[in-house]
Amino acid sequence: MSENIESPGPPQTPIAIFDEFLVAEEWRHLLNYTLRNAEAFAATHVIGASGESRLDQRYRRSKVLFDLGPFHQLFVDRLLTFLPHVVSRLGDPGFGVSQVEVQLTGTNNQEFFRIHTDNDSAEVSGRRLTFVYFFYREPRGFAGGELRIYDTLREDGQAKAVGPYRVVYPLQNQIVFFPSGCLHEVLPVGAPSGDFADSRFTVNGWFHQ
Repeated sequence: MSENIESPGPPQTPIAIFDEFLVAEEWRHLLNYTLRNAEAFAATHVIGASGESRLDQRYRRSKVLFDLGPFHQLFVDRLLTFLPHVVSRLGDPGFGVSQVEVQLTGTNNQEFFRIHTDNDSAEVSGRRLTFVYFFYREPRGFAGGELRIYDTLREDGQAKAVGPYRVVYPLQNQIVFFPSGCLHEVLPVGAPSGDFADSRFTVNGWFHQ
């Protein structure tokens, strides 16, 4: 796993990475489900400071599907099974989970998500832990799309990136967990074919406290 992370200096923000989150048959079926439902994906929105959801392609470009069909419960169950190991690695004392929010995202050519936190507005303030599960068609038809996670401090209620950061590369069937209050971003993806099937796919979401 150490080959999947680079950092300029010693980052302080804890993250937890697990390989082989799904068995091979599961992620292949997930990929098939994703490709079969390509037309159902919609442009992603961002949540503004006052809680409104809006389209802002200067800030975020990708497509999302909220209906994971049979894979929703598979992920919720698997995530809850992993949670004790996650909080142990993160040094988190643990918390009661009120909800597990799950969505499926495809990021294609010249798409990205600028630096942000996941729980700054009141509507999503219950998000405690973020997870990002990576999968894609093989051979991989994209480059880039790294997840950059910043050491973060809060000053006057605002998140501020400080010091080093971590870069997590999208690797097949791998999942990363980190605190939802950390600033992070998805670096631009290059997928020359422009084919949706060549996207950087993730199942991503949040444990709510």
